[in-house]
Amino acid sequence: MKISILFLPILVWSSSFCLFDADAQVVGQTGGGWSIRGTDPIMIFYGGNHVTSYNAGEAEGKPFFYPVIGPTGENMTRDWPMAEGRADEATDHVHHRGMWYGLGKVNGRDFWHFPLDPQKQDGRIFGVIRHRGMNGVVMSKDDITIKTKSVWIDFVSEDRVMSDTREFRLFYRKDGGLVVDATITLIADAGDVKISDDKEGAWSIRTLPTLRLEGEFAQGNIVNSEGVEGREAWGKRAKWVDYFGVDRQGNEVGIAIVDHPSNLRYPTWWHARHYGLFTANPFGQGHLEKDAPETAGDHVIPSGESLTFRYRTIFHEGDAKAAAIEKAAEDFSAR
Repeated sequence: MKISILFLPILVWSSSFCLFDADAQVVGQTGGGWSIRGTDPIMIFYGGNHVTSYNAGEAEGKPFFYPVIGPTGENMTRDWPMAEGRADEATDHVHHRGMWYGLGKVNGRDFWHFPLDPQKQDGRIFGVIRHRGMNGVVMSKDDITIKTKSVWIDFVSEDRVMSDTREFRLFYRKDGGLVVDATITLIADAGDVKISDDKEGAWSIRTLPTLRLEGEFAQGNIVNSEGVEGREAWGKRAKWVDYFGVDRQGNEVGIAIVDHPSNLRYPTWWHARHYGLFTANPFGQGHLEKDAPETAGDHVIPSGESLTFRYRTIFHEGDAKAAAIEKAAEDFSAR
């Protein structure tokens, strides 16, 4: 049986939950299975081992997951800029933080780049995504689902542009791969929301440096559901994309993101770069397809309505074939 908790302004606790000091707060636990601690970051554990943390990102401009510990025990996302000192990591794109959701242009505002990045002060108008707490958590020995809410606001005026709700379900496959199912609902609760065509966005990961395709420490490659590999996967439509190679210890690993058939413009376009960024972007057709109109990816969410996206992210051992990513995509599509 699953345990469900609703987070209100005052937390309601069942008899199986206990409260310690603020730094060691155990929000929920299920024996040797899943548990969470804290509020910022929301730290997620399995069997007492840290799996990932959901960071509110108040200073960074958007919420993000970091780190994400893969099946070999290593963080599979880039450490910088959250942590310093890795000689093998590039210090580019300060807005690339772990695993996150962001968009390049919403009602004329940039919700992708870091608002205080001196290299991006070129007249653009910035927005920020503010984490506004949890809507609940559901746990069993097999999986955990956390539900959060966010508001998208103008960086200067703090006027609301829209809001969202997020649901993240984490579980392990039989082969030890970590799965994160993300359901993100964009809500037009402050008037019409126009998402303009842009190559930046939406569900995104910056990988650890060994999964890069180029550079001194690069030992990775890219493949998509259509069999397109390497740099050629950029801008292509596909049901899934997998970055694969080795981790820092030489173990064969990969990260796959799977699009869902219910999503707008499935199968999506992929902003899959040689330096370790890949992102599922249903709003980038005009920037990613050579002959498409510049506004081809525009989409309006009318006031009072919403738009939901679902993605499955798999942190696995081996390459896409060994990890049966095609079968995993079929299973996800049937959900």
